Amino acid sequence: MAKAFARPIKTKRDYKGAASAANKIREQTEREPAAEHRLQALIDAMAKFDDQAVDEDPGDAPEDIDGLLRRRWSDDTPE
Repeated sequence: MAKAFARPIKTKRDYKGAASAANKIREQTEREPAAEHRLQALIDAMAKFDDQAVDEDPGDAPEDIDGLLRRRWSDDTPE
């Protein structure tokens, strides 16, 4: 049996994507064994992210940049 792996979840955006993928797999009525392993790997990765979020001090957490404006390369050019 091959072990399924999930990408490490580092941001809330990654977490939302993993949750979405897990829900899609979970909604399948007949899952293949590979899908079951993938689902379990996603759940494990999400649990690790939850544990890290609880363990971290909110003041030390990196700022979530998903909601911030992005700079473009043209912003640095002199006018």
